[in-house]
Amino acid sequence: MYFNVKLLFILLFIWSTTVLSQKQDSIANSIQYITINNNLTYGYTKPKFRDIYRHIPKNLIDFGKFTIQKENLKWDALILGSTLAIIPYDQKILNDANQFGEKLGGWDKDSQYIKVGGFLRIIPKNIPSAVYYIGNGGTTLLLSGLFYGIGKIGKDDYRALTTSNELVEVLLSVGIATQTIKRISGRQSPSVSTKDGGNWTPFPSINAFQNKTPNYDAMPSGHLATYTATIIVIATNYPELKWIKPVGYTLGGIIAFNMVSTKVHWTSDYPIAILIGYVMGKNIANKRIIKQEKNNEIEVKKSSITTNFTFNRYNNMNIAGLTITF
Repeated sequence: MYFNVKLLFILLFIWSTTVLSQKQDSIANSIQYITINNNLTYGYTKPKFRDIYRHIPKNLIDFGKFTIQKENLKWDALILGSTLAIIPYDQKILNDANQFGEKLGGWDKDSQYIKVGGFLRIIPKNIPSAVYYIGNGGTTLLLSGLFYGIGKIGKDDYRALTTSNELVEVLLSVGIATQTIKRISGRQSPSVSTKDGGNWTPFPSINAFQNKTPNYDAMPSGHLATYTATIIVIATNYPELKWIKPVGYTLGGIIAFNMVSTKVHWTSDYPIAILIGYVMGKNIANKRIIKQEKNNEIEVKKSSITTNFTFNRYNNMNIAGLTITF
């Protein structure tokens, strides 16, 4: 009930968000073109609301394809290898992070929030709680609302509106992917672990997962996967803003430390989460961008279709003909 009310509050905030606008370079043939640099132009068509959910099955399929393509096997090996290499040291890393968090003051405690209206816990009581909040889906929704506001006040800025749609699509697609893997791995979270590194119960029953979720939902980190995809979508759509990646990645590292120091995740829960977030974020953003790389000029493709009209007379009748070549 708490989650539903919170989600409703966030959604209402999204559609009422208003911020400053930005200027488009040009509009042509229902495509808005934006100059990224002297050699690159991005084009965007007007996004539709249904785009948020209709691409989700393809996003999941594309991620699956990525993992089995020959040229990507090196990334699979890196993710699997790093995960297996970290697992034996998970408990020690967790203990050390917890102790260091205690020295920092409060970074070893569970996240705490102030209630608004008696039931909405949305105001962090301290910095660690604020950091943890950044990594959850609510932040992605709020950013979606921010870009929606930019798009509307910007007289239908297609790039901002597209980014808004993509962030919601990220939340849904990444959520399905991580939840599926969680229910396969069945790894115990550090906060309830009964053995070093947590217990593993692959394919827990639906009832067990729902009733005792922390016992089975550690791997992979949905927080980090969603956050990574969020940063990638924004950075891909706004490549001219060079600060997004360094600031985003740095904050992501702080979020990752926070979740280990507060015993929310093991360090080895992260590699696959980063892979999911990065690949899905890139795929979701790139499929909507029309890229033109020709000295800052919009390349307009000439039609390869030609038509030829003919007029003949047959049996005292005038006959008009049309030949189409393509």
